[in-house]
Amino acid sequence: MSISLTNVQQIEFDRYVKSVYRSNGFLLRETMRTKSDVIGAFVEFRKVDQVIAVPTGYMQAVTIQDPGYNKVTATLQKYTAATGVDEVQELTVNFDTKSENAMLVAKAMGRRSDQICIDALAADPGDTILNGGTNMTYAKFTRVMEFFDDNAVPLEERFFAMTASNIRSLMAAPEFISTFYTSNNIIDKAKIREYLGFNVIVIPKMTEGGLPKTGNIRTALAWHKMSTGMAIGQNFRTEVNYIPQNTSYLINGIFSAGAVVIDNKGVLAVACDESV
Repeated sequence: MSISLTNVQQIEFDRYVKSVYRSNGFLLRETMRTKSDVIGAFVEFRKVDQVIAVPTGYMQAVTIQDPGYNKVTATLQKYTAATGVDEVQELTVNFDTKSENAMLVAKAMGRRSDQICIDALAADPGDTILNGGTNMTYAKFTRVMEFFDDNAVPLEERFFAMTASNIRSLMAAPEFISTFYTSNNIIDKAKIREYLGFNVIVIPKMTEGGLPKTGNIRTALAWHKMSTGMAIGQNFRTEVNYIPQNTSYLINGIFSAGAVVIDNKGVLAVACDESV
């Protein structure tokens, strides 16, 4: 037996690559008013107030009311997510490193897109439900519904973003899961469905930040689609370019976007103690 054979042993690589667990992103992009193909660095979203019907006598002159067209501005910011692959080094592995890195870049852009939306919502809520020493509860959920109903927020396109811990806490409430209270199968194959007029979205852990958290207190966010706006200049794009002087491929994601709350009466923050 030749013991020196170990000097020329080769390494066999499995051709599948396991990526770390992370959000693919793009969970929130369609939950806001979206303005695409923006030319410029800013987008103004308009909000019109209301007029009221008042008693008026016959042949009496009417009083002209000004509904007030206010505006808010979304500022676009450029974002990139870049990595590289050496042309020669790629030959040392038996999987497509360019494709793997392109997927990483695309997911990074998706998560940043979600974070832009979250940051805008968290910056200007119309009100906040205090944590009260509890995680997400049925009482808090219905408080959100009451807030939206009081402000005449349309039932269509109401969204509620929360974490896995918040969902776990809700599942302890019989009003949420028991068929004694509900028969519309809001929990189907462990997925949360529409409940009390809200589309529930679970935001996973994100390196970018995710839903705001200070200590044990997490801020869940509820909003109406028309109360928020997202502006997109350069749409989300992944590109692979060869750089001769580096004998490498540059895998890059690029986009520009910004978001803003248009009417904070359609946005509510819910503080939850995730230690409970």
